[in-house]
Amino acid sequence: MPALNLTDAFIKGSKCPEGVKLIEYRDTDVRGLELRVSAKGAKSWRLHYTRRSDGKRRVVGLGSYPALPLKEARSKAKGLQNEVEGAETRADPAAKAQAIRQAETFAEVSAEWFERHGVPNKTPRTLRDDRSMLDRHILPRIGAMKAVEVTKRDVIRLLDAVAGTPDARGLDERAGRKMTHRPNRVFELVRSIFRWAVGRDLLKVDPTWGLQPPIKKEEERERNLSAEEIVQFWAALDRTLLEKRAVRGLPRGARVVGAGDVPLTRLTALAMKLSLVTGQRISEVAGIEMKEIDFNPSAPVWTVPGKRTKNKKPNRVPLSPLALVVIAQARELAGECAWLFPSPTGKGPMGAHAATKALDRARSAIGLEDFRIHDLRRTAATRMAELGISPHTISLILNHASARKGSVTSKVYVQYSYDKEKREALEAWGRLLGALVADVGREPVPKLRLVRG
Repeated sequence: MPALNLTDAFIKGSKCPEGVKLIEYRDTDVRGLELRVSAKGAKSWRLHYTRRSDGKRRVVGLGSYPALPLKEARSKAKGLQNEVEGAETRADPAAKAQAIRQAETFAEVSAEWFERHGVPNKTPRTLRDDRSMLDRHILPRIGAMKAVEVTKRDVIRLLDAVAGTPDARGLDERAGRKMTHRPNRVFELVRSIFRWAVGRDLLKVDPTWGLQPPIKKEEERERNLSAEEIVQFWAALDRTLLEKRAVRGLPRGARVVGAGDVPLTRLTALAMKLSLVTGQRISEVAGIEMKEIDFNPSAPVWTVPGKRTKNKKPNRVPLSPLALVVIAQARELAGECAWLFPSPTGKGPMGAHAATKALDRARSAIGLEDFRIHDLRRTAATRMAELGISPHTISLILNHASARKGSVTSKVYVQYSYDKEKREALEAWGRLLGALVADVGREPVPKLRLVRG
């Protein structure tokens, strides 16, 4: 192994002798620094050193030439030698490099987080959202990186990219609409994965530590429908239920797009109505199984199982007469299906986001400004408050975790269901809503016929 004071000119012109596959040159200026030249002309740097813990000889790669020129190779080698010989550091660069090569990528760590933490602790809908954020925003940027090498700057670049990404739901006039709260949700997901990995001792450092959410203050949405808008919304939904001409062979779940009609399926329209009547999340309404509904004549109730609620706590929802009317209309369409709102194939329930996507298609036909599906839930809560119903009862109807976890007494000792109070509240809201929409659709329309699908 030749030893000489390496120069840029020598390195540039160095070649492997004929018949030799590899030749190595030791630098006399920096102890342990080595240049390797292959028969094909590839040149790379290595550092030889003695591990202080046991006196064993070790070697670690530094990089390739000319990407790592002579001056930088010497500087890097000196830095590593200082770490190896330092009284406090006693570093082992080769072991560190090997650990990085064997370390899991962020994609692998996130997959383990998903199975070990996400599945046991999150609802299916939240998991779908997490999966969507991982696949669309996170993994394409940092998924292939070793998790131990992801830096704070990498996370910041990721969040900046998300902030500039158009909303995938952008349609027509909303095309190009930027996402508002999604950067914060992506940040929370990435932070959760790194914190979990540190807690499991998969990583030593959390690169999100000290980072603030991209959007420091999210504006709380306050939109709810006025009485006039409720009537307008209900009337628009009814235009999906009645068609001016019969369409033979129209499959269940097909869009109704006749003149003057709103491009929603009948079942989707009924799901939206039931969300407004009961104040429940559209995802919980869309996934109703018939076995969840108790049609007891004196006290009908829908029990949302904990596996389908946001806080994983079951929620008993007393059914008002108006809710029963909407359910009866949906049952007529669903037939003997196990789900009240089946998917177009009938092999499962309506998708959790189906109504949101349908609203995007029907937004201009409905004609309500700045309206989202979740505003139905807020509308129901607001109108019940106007009726004098207590905030505690409204929170119980909405199944907010804070309603039962406000104190040890309410969390542990009070097991009362509050069905009576919730039924009175929902029936009062049902009567008000029924009175508002009583005249909707009463005008005579010639040759109206129900269209299945």
